[in-house]
Amino acid sequence: MQQPIEMPNPYEREKVCCILCKYNINLNFKNVRLLSQFVSPYTGKLYGRNITRLCRRQQEELEQQIRKSIAAGYMAAKMKSLDFLKDPKLFDPSNPVRPHNY
Repeated sequence: MQQPIEMPNPYEREKVCCILCKYNINLNFKNVRLLSQFVSPYTGKLYGRNITRLCRRQQEELEQQIRKSIAAGYMAAKMKSLDFLKDPKLFDPSNPVRPHNY
């Protein structure tokens, strides 16, 4: 009797790791350049998890650090600093994981 051939499952999805966990980045409210990457330059609102592709723990930590940064005066509440508009993008806001209904 032949032994079954061991091979990986071709239909198994690759495990997705958020960019902050992948590179072991610790968020700090004083690092405005990093935090501003997750804020819309047009509305000043924080991008959702389906757009940033962060894990739940990192998204919650990001929200806390942004609130702390705004309260401390490091970040503007409504507008993104013009110095940070030319920074490389960490994610593509126009390509969300879950598309919108409209």
